[in-house]
Amino acid sequence: MEKLVTTRLNLVPFTLEVVKVAIMGNDKLASFLGVKVLPDWQSEEFREILPEIADILCKYQFQHEWGWGSLIIHKAENMLIGYVMVKVIPDSSFSPTGSLEIGYYVARSYRLQGYASEATKAVIDWALAQPSVQSVTAGCNPDNIASKRVLEKIGMQLIESREKVLVWKLGKTATV
Repeated sequence: MEKLVTTRLNLVPFTLEVVKVAIMGNDKLASFLGVKVLPDWQSEEFREILPEIADILCKYQFQHEWGWGSLIIHKAENMLIGYVMVKVIPDSSFSPTGSLEIGYYVARSYRLQGYASEATKAVIDWALAQPSVQSVTAGCNPDNIASKRVLEKIGMQLIESREKVLVWKLGKTATV
């Protein structure tokens, strides 16, 4: 994935090299990226799986260019404020029906300002421009009103409602 730029954000690819530095801590990551890093730029769950992400990227780094998504850098403040994850949906082969799953997280002090929508839309637009990707899905908790609003705002369609997760999808074609 290439670096993406929006009106207010720089989206830096979350590559194997960046993941390895992130595992070493926020100070190392700040120095490596040349940005300020908020202590809560990532969720606790995400922090815990960074070593697993590094293993996955190491194993598959030559099979696709996705990395694991993008880090969200606030341009004006040169501050790491969150991330957008991108992963191949299990059993997807990047065939004409290839699909990705997307997730996002923004530090608490930067929420409700449109950053999650801006970053996620940029990553989805980039992904859907790739010939091998036909659709992007996302899941969110039915009680997470802010997350549902992000997905609606960027044009995703609700395709399935389960007890603990709503599944959303956006594809290249009008038939979702």
